[in-house]
Amino acid sequence: MASNIPLSCADITDREIRAASDALLGEQLALGSWTKRFETAVAKHAEGNFGIATNSSHSAMHITLEAFGIGLGDEVAIPSFAFPATASTILQLGATPIFIDCDVRTMNLDKNDLAKKITDNTKAIIVTHTFGNPAGIDGVAKVAQEQEIPLIEDAGQAIGSMLRNRQVGTFGRAAIFAFHSTSQITSVDGGVIVTDDDGLAEQCILRRNHGFASEPTMSVDALQRVRTDELMQTMGHGFRLSEVHAAVGAIQMTRFDEIMERRDQVAQWYTRRLGGVADISCPTVEEGIQMSWDGYVIRLSDRFTRDDRDEVIKGLHRHEIGAADFFQSIPTLPVFSEYAEVANCPIAESISQRTIALPFFTRMTQREVDIVGQTLELMITRGSFATT
Repeated sequence: MASNIPLSCADITDREIRAASDALLGEQLALGSWTKRFETAVAKHAEGNFGIATNSSHSAMHITLEAFGIGLGDEVAIPSFAFPATASTILQLGATPIFIDCDVRTMNLDKNDLAKKITDNTKAIIVTHTFGNPAGIDGVAKVAQEQEIPLIEDAGQAIGSMLRNRQVGTFGRAAIFAFHSTSQITSVDGGVIVTDDDGLAEQCILRRNHGFASEPTMSVDALQRVRTDELMQTMGHGFRLSEVHAAVGAIQMTRFDEIMERRDQVAQWYTRRLGGVADISCPTVEEGIQMSWDGYVIRLSDRFTRDDRDEVIKGLHRHEIGAADFFQSIPTLPVFSEYAEVANCPIAESISQRTIALPFFTRMTQREVDIVGQTLELMITRGSFATT
């Protein structure tokens, strides 16, 4: 029996649609009032002085690293168990990614492995809050502070998460929040850099708009400058967020508590449904953590191989249930194969062979969770994973 339960889908209401229409009818389609409203809402939530919106979280990370001066010969420490986009950005800037293993329980970056792999060439540390879990960020921040290395929080999966009442995004020099179509809060696509560093903010603002000191809405004084050489202060990119995207994001931020509450309910349903199932480990949420659920990723027991896990995913797909292998350890990906031998991240490599991202979205019902759970149990307990 087909289920037709997607891996993820955005929670869009008439409010977002009306705001997007309003933005389309406006005189300014980029870097206007909706962008400012969205930036302000995200910065306020993350307790930062500056919010800089870009067209994706990937571009947000790119200009943040540029603003820190990351380039040829530099090393940047990053998690091995993560989405590979940041590693690609580091290589594109001419720098070298140094892959750090993960904690066996939380799947977050291991501070002890980090401390061992820091060298004189380490110019930045990037830490992710895996699937929304901020566990261990305080320990990583302490290592960064002791070594006097800038810490960047890749908080793309964790807007709303807290560790002992401290917001994610407040532990480093800068934080990157993601608002793509499967994020808790979406602007369809987009990213926002949050920082208290005014110099860093200025550089990021320049770099998202081709290095120009002025933006479409200019002061009277700025209007007197009409030549490009009076405006262009550095090389940059076309990383602006459109007003339409910003309008969707701004409205989503007003619905923040409602969305987080619904997603927490879905996570509770999953944990109750799967928590007692042999061979399944549910996400570990330690005391003192307020979790913002980016998704729900389970781990199969050690008796399952990577091929077994893949067959389970295929079985879910045959029942039209979304599932994916989040994440593969980055150094094991073919495009990063030259780093595999030196990376030495055995825990990330082992865990990544047995993780499965299950369907998770704001308006998911308990019945859909039960269907996923029932089908998943069938796939992991049957004698053969092949279709009978």
